[in-house]
Amino acid sequence: MTVIFDFDGTIHNTKHLYGCAFRKAYAMLVKEGYAPPRTYTDEDVSGYLGVSAPVMWQSFMPDLPQDIRHKASMMIGQEMIDGVERGEAVVYEGIFEALALLRQSGCRLLILSNCREAYMNAHRKALGLDNYFDGYFCAESFGFIPKEQIFPLLAERFPDTRYIMTGDRASDLQVGLTNHIPTIGCLYGFAEPDELSEADILVHTPQEIPEQIFRITADQV
Repeated sequence: MTVIFDFDGTIHNTKHLYGCAFRKAYAMLVKEGYAPPRTYTDEDVSGYLGVSAPVMWQSFMPDLPQDIRHKASMMIGQEMIDGVERGEAVVYEGIFEALALLRQSGCRLLILSNCREAYMNAHRKALGLDNYFDGYFCAESFGFIPKEQIFPLLAERFPDTRYIMTGDRASDLQVGLTNHIPTIGCLYGFAEPDELSEADILVHTPQEIPEQIFRITADQV
């Protein structure tokens, strides 16, 4: 069994790290005359977590010039990496224990994320993710195409296995719906109300994930 995990909102609690980076980039936009003064809380911007940078900017400021959008996006990314390197990355309570239990049971674990490569590499080093995961698939490496389109490329690398997709956003569920694999929706992440309504199974904490995966595995035997 191969279990695919989303990263932000499923393993990594990104809210504060992202909020700080977002506010710095927004201050730059205000200073350069591209945005009106406004204060954004961590909660205000949490809805952008887990989506790709192009999708985020298209939703947030669709009329922002492309070069300024790129500048702000790269600023957010670098600020978050700097925070990770300062030791500010926070994982959800119980997630590493859940991952260890899945590995001990013989599951292969992969990450499929809408993030950039440098962002993932910073977390791999800071959090010791290589102790748990066998592969990383970042949307940047595939031109930021949707996750459900990345999945077939992932499956080519790891054939002859069954899959489960685990994540906290609609884009994670779409991987399962499009490719006909079971999905686990993580309610402790950043989903909007009812965003995970089509998940096969819902969990409220990371500690519930192994039990539900073992249940799915048993049902498929």
